[in-house]
Amino acid sequence: MSLSLYFSGSLPCSSTKLIAISWLTQQTESSKRARGKKMLNLSRQLFSLFIFVCLSFYAHSQQVIFFTEDLPPLQIANDEQHNTSGALVELMELVIKESQINGKIQFYPWARSYGLSLEQPNTFIFSMLRSEEREQKFIWIDKLYTIRSYFAALKTRKDIAINSIDDAKQYSVGSIRHDLAEDYLLQKGFTLNKNLYLSSKYSILWEALYSGRVDIAFTNSVIWKHEIIKTGLDASMLSLIFDIPDFASDMYLAANLHTDPELIKKVKNSLTSIKADGRYDKLLEKWHLK
Repeated sequence: MSLSLYFSGSLPCSSTKLIAISWLTQQTESSKRARGKKMLNLSRQLFSLFIFVCLSFYAHSQQVIFFTEDLPPLQIANDEQHNTSGALVELMELVIKESQINGKIQFYPWARSYGLSLEQPNTFIFSMLRSEEREQKFIWIDKLYTIRSYFAALKTRKDIAINSIDDAKQYSVGSIRHDLAEDYLLQKGFTLNKNLYLSSKYSILWEALYSGRVDIAFTNSVIWKHEIIKTGLDASMLSLIFDIPDFASDMYLAANLHTDPELIKKVKNSLTSIKADGRYDKLLEKWHLK
């Protein structure tokens, strides 16, 4: 409203002064509120920027953990010199170096590695089979390797005959806790502690198979022989008896959902570069996986 409107007409001088003072007061208060609102918005923006910078600095300065499990020859927890090794361990070491991050590879039984990577921001996990059930739980970086899965049994068990998944239900099947195989078998109608038995790590699984506590083990085409030898058992006693159909076979590097986007970008770009320039293929050849 224009101040001149207050002075139109024939109001007494005193009334005119009061109206003018009132109008000026209103304008002053309105201006103060506008400035206060602007300052509040600016403060909020500055605070948000401060939090973002702090989180980004923390994400890049803290040690970034790459969780995994003992899975020879892809990931080997301890050799004779107590060093970690394996094709995908060496690949992740290259990724960490090329990304210029403070990274560390940490071995645990699969169930624990899986759980920690779900809970802790700015962490990664490898090598994990990708499935519909896991899809929304992680950020999927890139494929690392492809395997095929099998049921395995001792050659002495001539009584075991399997031509389908349903045929296996009459036997006791061993697998790894929180492995994708557990979900797969449960979906196919197996019952926990009836015809499906879970172990925390592969050495326990193979000991269960060789001792007769389970009839069949769920394994894959690459790692079974290395695992059995490392456990101290005779791999020649085992046979792969059934090729598992419709089962995820691509193994991935994935990240916790609350991982800093810049960190994701660095790791992804490094892995892409290592694949593109031939270093990835050389690693597979070195470990006889190509």
